[in-house]
Amino acid sequence: MAETKVSRDIIKLVDAAHLLDASGKVAQLLLLNESTGARILTHEACRRDDLGEHKVWRNPKSATARSSANYLGVMAAVPAKRHSLEGLRPARTMLEDEYRRLHRGLSGFGDFIIRVALLGTFMGLIAALTIASANIGLAQGSAAAQSAHMRDFIQVLLATAANKFWISAVGVGCALLVQIYRSGSEAAQHIVRLGDAFDRALTDPDIAAAWCPPDAGPASQDEIDLHFVREAVFDRISKLDLASLNEAIAETAAAIKTNAKDSVISFGPALPRRSGA
Repeated sequence: MAETKVSRDIIKLVDAAHLLDASGKVAQLLLLNESTGARILTHEACRRDDLGEHKVWRNPKSATARSSANYLGVMAAVPAKRHSLEGLRPARTMLEDEYRRLHRGLSGFGDFIIRVALLGTFMGLIAALTIASANIGLAQGSAAAQSAHMRDFIQVLLATAANKFWISAVGVGCALLVQIYRSGSEAAQHIVRLGDAFDRALTDPDIAAAWCPPDAGPASQDEIDLHFVREAVFDRISKLDLASLNEAIAETAAAIKTNAKDSVISFGPALPRRSGA
């Protein structure tokens, strides 16, 4: 199953972080960002990666990956030093709730299938009965011919009605399959294993320190926005080509040095002139 494979890949990334040093743990967070589209920017390396040229963030179709991204966002919102004080709901519970929310539309889809099937059945029956009422009184010659025509017509009408009821039967069957899939998705064991992996990761203080923001006190939204804007501006400035400006400054400095012996360069307000002989 595709969801199970996605869960297995994420669990490998989370479990591998236990065996790595501090930089390796940050690298695992970068991989989690890539695989889930979480975009957690709690570390300098993550922010540099976010400002990379032509960075395209994934929007995975997998419900498991999207649930993991939402959980990472909640986990990274609590500073590492406050995890032991405030704590978080178990990762399994949070992931299961988010996974169910993403599959909630399946229930409405099953009801939609049943309604469409019933509509098709009733429309077919209405059409068949309308045709029957228009042709049932037509004269067909002798009584024997009339009787044979009516018998054949009733057989065709019953066969048509049976086919229309098959539409409802197929629709109800499809709705049951959707409901079975939804029930299996909500009780998926791969989400349980994924939640256990995240819970084990949070018990490691080094992982929490690498994946969660430092406890630097509450910051206003304006300060956070200014911080990211400043980093973006510095990143753009570092990529500017200032060679021509440096050459112009060097030429100006050389000209001043050459003409310094013939003139006096003064700074500040001009001295008043003395009057008299």
